[in-house]
Amino acid sequence: MGMLWQDVRYAGRMLSKYPGFTAIALITLAVGIGANAVMFSISDMLLLLHPKKVKAPEQLAFCGIQDARFPWFRYSEYVTLRDSGLAFSDLMAQDVLPGPATLAHGGSAWQVERMFVSANYFSVLGTLPVRGRGFLPEEDQPGSSPGVVLSHRCWRRLGGDPKLVNNFVSVNGVLCQVVGVAPQGFTGVTLVACDLWLPLGSYRMVDTLPRHSARHASRVYPWLNLVGRLKPGTTLPTAQAQLQALGPSLSLEGREDWKRGASFSLRLPGRFEIGGDSAQGRLTFAVFSLVLIAASAIILLIACLNLANMLLVQGTARQREIAVRLALGGGRWRIIRQLLVESLLLALLGGALGVGLALCGTRILSAWIAAVPDALSRSLCPSLNLRVLAATLGLCLVATVLFGLRPALRLSHRDIAGEMKGAAGRVLTSLRRKRGGLSVAGQSALAVTLVLSAALLTRSALEIARPDPRFPLADKLVVQIDPLSAGYDRARTIQAYDALADHLTSLPQVKAVGTAPRLIFGGGSHVPIGEYVPVGEDNGSGRPLAKQGALAFIGRDYFTAMEIPLLRGRLFDPLDSVPDAEKVAIVDESLARRLRPDGNALDCFIQWGLFTKADSDPYRVVGIVANVPGTADREVRSQMYIPVGPNDLSAYLYLHVREGQPVEALGRQIAAEIHRFDPHIPILSVATLAARRHDESTVWLASVGARRSMAAGMAALFLAALGIYAIKGYMVAARTPEIGLRQALGATRGRIMGMVLREGLVLTVVGSAVGLALGLAVAKIAASLLYGISPLDPISIVVTVALLGAASLLAGYLPARRAARIDPMTALRCE
Repeated sequence: MGMLWQDVRYAGRMLSKYPGFTAIALITLAVGIGANAVMFSISDMLLLLHPKKVKAPEQLAFCGIQDARFPWFRYSEYVTLRDSGLAFSDLMAQDVLPGPATLAHGGSAWQVERMFVSANYFSVLGTLPVRGRGFLPEEDQPGSSPGVVLSHRCWRRLGGDPKLVNNFVSVNGVLCQVVGVAPQGFTGVTLVACDLWLPLGSYRMVDTLPRHSARHASRVYPWLNLVGRLKPGTTLPTAQAQLQALGPSLSLEGREDWKRGASFSLRLPGRFEIGGDSAQGRLTFAVFSLVLIAASAIILLIACLNLANMLLVQGTARQREIAVRLALGGGRWRIIRQLLVESLLLALLGGALGVGLALCGTRILSAWIAAVPDALSRSLCPSLNLRVLAATLGLCLVATVLFGLRPALRLSHRDIAGEMKGAAGRVLTSLRRKRGGLSVAGQSALAVTLVLSAALLTRSALEIARPDPRFPLADKLVVQIDPLSAGYDRARTIQAYDALADHLTSLPQVKAVGTAPRLIFGGGSHVPIGEYVPVGEDNGSGRPLAKQGALAFIGRDYFTAMEIPLLRGRLFDPLDSVPDAEKVAIVDESLARRLRPDGNALDCFIQWGLFTKADSDPYRVVGIVANVPGTADREVRSQMYIPVGPNDLSAYLYLHVREGQPVEALGRQIAAEIHRFDPHIPILSVATLAARRHDESTVWLASVGARRSMAAGMAALFLAALGIYAIKGYMVAARTPEIGLRQALGATRGRIMGMVLREGLVLTVVGSAVGLALGLAVAKIAASLLYGISPLDPISIVVTVALLGAASLLAGYLPARRAARIDPMTALRCE
């Protein structure tokens, strides 16, 4: 231990003796190890992250219905399963999907994600609120006083006051008592978090669906997903077999699926989807993680190659020192151990800086994720946990071997007599030149591969983020309000929407105002849409024509406000929304061509749903409009538009701003006009449609992927430039006598600089050619990740070559300039 401590102290003195070399080496290691720590933290988050604060999650089982039209449960069916005592020690229910809700408190209002759950939700999951209590059994019954359990994040957003428990907040205009606060990090069964939980008994009173839509006004409970805790010793197949006996009793409750062969299906809940993550989703996360690890491995390899070359450069200044130590009796393995200790100390210091760099990177990434208005972003938070720190320590040890062993072996094998004379080793042999050249070419190739990938992904992200020029979004304002939360009843709310739309239309800056119940543009609810065929003529099977058709309910003047041109027929008029009016629809050109090859689908009857008599009545097509690209990827989906009913509410106002008007200033004026109409109406958002599109998860994911690839590409380019600088510096230092001799024979400074730069240029060209071939091969394999551009994108290729050329020129210029300033007499005196 004494000798080891002595080696460590000597290594520290040697690192402090060469501060310039130490600083550059630490930066190189910090970039390489820090990038790997960030990539490992992301992979750890994607592959190993599981819901927190849930007791024994391996004992939980999702209960679904296989081969059923609606694979969810009614409340009565849930009670039957819960009270049967079969398979589960306890069974809880939750809403099929989290939904939006307006939360108001203290004069402010926000749109949050809510979920309706059974009273035993928290007890089944083995989670106790950190403040207050969970729900009581009587709160499952309609008419009970609505309570609410806040997520820890939502509670902090409301001020984090402990006295908030037992006080009241407004949820969709209904006063709900805060009965508890969930633990920090608790997201429920899956990682898709919500902001607050409500008991099932408050669904009809609180939820927006039965309150906004006359079609659902009679619903008492939502459709439910069931999750139970298996009895001790019960396996999934055994539990599933036990439940099959309940099928006939459920069919007596009006569920015909059991007569058609439906059965119970038990499986482990998924991390992102309660019914189990799809194979495609798991494959996507695995592939994405492998890509991140591959990119980080390339960066670490470049860093280690650079540092190995830099150690060789620094070793030229320590040749006499090592020769003296060998002459005084120091064994070769003693020298190797000393050099490896120096490398290990350098790696540990670089790893410490890399952890700091990774901490900053994960915080930036967490800020990007938190900026996304998506339920999943609340639980995706990359962090440097013990697994990531252990991996970082392992990377330090691997890096020590990669960059320290080769220089240690080379520097310990010296010609003692020659070194003592000061002549040996001063002339760079052809073999060492080739090794250095291969190292530069290899680093350049790896850097080009990452930079080209980053350029392609960035171009793809920009293409996704760029709106379709045929449908401008920057001049469209979307205003979301919620008069119901201000105490309005349904009739007054409808009147308020109409009055506000009329008032905003009268503003000189506004060209048109449209309404809709939801935020839609080139999308909507994806359902099967096809031509109506009367039952009996098709044996009840139907004929689906657009499996991913989008169904959108719209209000007044929607097409005018959104500038969607009418191609044939007519637009909706107010008479289409009156009670007992004929059911009519407008389709886009894509769906019209599916209905009729010539696109003339006027007066066709279409249907949406599962094409049985119980799903939807036939709608007559009265108009055909232009195709509208989706908000996220501009993909055209077959679209069917239906007018809202007379008692349906339209919470979104679409304003088409006249050309030349300042949109942001108009947004503030719109908010003031609404508050002038009624200061109590919550304004949930006022934003351009372009801004709302930018918040789409697909656009955001593309943006984050491009940023991460750009960071990896720039890190690789930076490290490759350092590698070129180190190699050229080593060559110049080793060829000092040769350069001095050339100058003594009449070579000018320009010729010396040209010689050094020319060698670097050849290596860069070779590395660029190899790197482009590798990068294009990778791009062709991952072509599915690109949108709107080809893997052979010329702009990306030109940008990559230009960046590497500029970095190589700068890295080679400094050693070339140093070579041109060598004094011939000093250089020849070394001989």
